[in-house]
Amino acid sequence: MTGAQQYAKVTRVSWGQRLMQSIAGVVGGIFLVLASIGGLWWNEGRAVNAAKGLKEGSAAVTSISADQVGLANNGQLVHVSGQAAAQDVLRDPVLGVAETAIALVREVEMYQWREDSRTETRTTVGGSEERVTTYSYRPEWSSRHIDSSRFNQADAHRNPAGFPIESETRRADNVALGAFRLNPALIAQIRQSEPFELGAEHAASLPERFRERASTDQSGWLHVGDPLAPEIGDMRIRLKVVRDQPVSLLARQVDNTFEAHTTSHGTSIERLMPGILSVDAMFEQMVRENTIMTWALRIGGVLMVVIGSGLILKPIRVTFDILPILGSIAGAGTGVISLVLGLVLSLTTIALAWLFYRPLLSILLIAVCVGIVYLARKRVTNAGEAS
Repeated sequence: MTGAQQYAKVTRVSWGQRLMQSIAGVVGGIFLVLASIGGLWWNEGRAVNAAKGLKEGSAAVTSISADQVGLANNGQLVHVSGQAAAQDVLRDPVLGVAETAIALVREVEMYQWREDSRTETRTTVGGSEERVTTYSYRPEWSSRHIDSSRFNQADAHRNPAGFPIESETRRADNVALGAFRLNPALIAQIRQSEPFELGAEHAASLPERFRERASTDQSGWLHVGDPLAPEIGDMRIRLKVVRDQPVSLLARQVDNTFEAHTTSHGTSIERLMPGILSVDAMFEQMVRENTIMTWALRIGGVLMVVIGSGLILKPIRVTFDILPILGSIAGAGTGVISLVLGLVLSLTTIALAWLFYRPLLSILLIAVCVGIVYLARKRVTNAGEAS
């Protein structure tokens, strides 16, 4: 087994180079701020339309039985629960497996080098900067190919050019839900799986160049190489099976199958969840997901605006870095300004979006923005009086 390794690289950047880099970064900062503001505006509109669409869908949906196809609800949003049953035999030619299943999922991992880096900087008198970058390399199992040609120490840490055996998911074309047939989009949402036990007969099905080195273990992996002392390029493979299972779905009925239902607010509803769930439970889950996504995009957008504001103001700090102590003071000041500016721009954008999409809630957010500006101004004034 190959152990972890570390290398250090020292680079020195002059004050002039740093200043030019920071000025060039202003363009990126402006673009980042504008793009993030646009994203925040879009997110508020998306969230409101999704909420309205889900509310419209919950009021219009009809629960039907999976036992028979009733054409009275053709073209309408329906809720159906029942047993999803595969009608196709799926085959994995690499492992020699044939199963009647909704899906066969072959997962392949390869033992590869991974590069991590950490940079420490030190500013010297005159504004130049010394950067010490430590590159660490350690082998790990990974399901994605790691391109070692981009490594700093590429010659000493080479990964194979690709996976000799790829991960693959095979799904059935024909899956029944009672008297109905599921379309590919709904079949793809059935993901509850169980491990398939691989044995010597499956190792014997591998391509000939892998068979001698193949073995299985109790954890369900089929190893190509020594599982106790893997080398770079070794693989491990496991198989998961998505079998028949109870599901519930929301979609538009089209004869004996389903398609996406689009509300008047542009919300697309074509959702399948595991288990026998009520209409209310499914819509509550979708509302929760919309809320989580909305807040995740909000937080991400605010952070991007703050980072962009910091890039715009960075030349100020670099200018004062001729004397490191002045640079530290300037850096603290620009950090506070970029934080305040980022929050104000972000919250103002969200407030204006709310004013457009939901006017009542925007008033409170605008008041919060005014409060942030007031407190920041007061703090600066108090600091000036104290000095």
